[in-house]
Amino acid sequence: MTSRAHQYSYLGSKVPVMAAEKYSASMEHVLLAGARADAEAEGLTLSSWLADATADRLRLKALHRLVDEWEAEHGAISVAELDALEDKVAEARRSARERRRPAGGEAGRAVAS
Repeated sequence: MTSRAHQYSYLGSKVPVMAAEKYSASMEHVLLAGARADAEAEGLTLSSWLADATADRLRLKALHRLVDEWEAEHGAISVAELDALEDKVAEARRSARERRRPAGGEAGRAVAS
């Protein structure tokens, strides 16, 4: 299975696009129904949704390998370290939400400069 990258021009810039390969896959009805419903809710084709899900799965496996390698060198990550990381992630999410809020809490109001 080899794919060739093609160059397509979009407003003067070259964008590499991989040629798609057709395939057939089988899965349980309930999984397919869930995938179709989620794809539709996200405005994606089933093929695009499946490609995204596959990419997510491959990234997750790579992350697991990275953690395994790190733990082999440095020892297991402790519960305390995981808790501290969860706290940092939660704080980063709160901070990001606050940055997205309009100043003064008035959504949709234009401010003259």
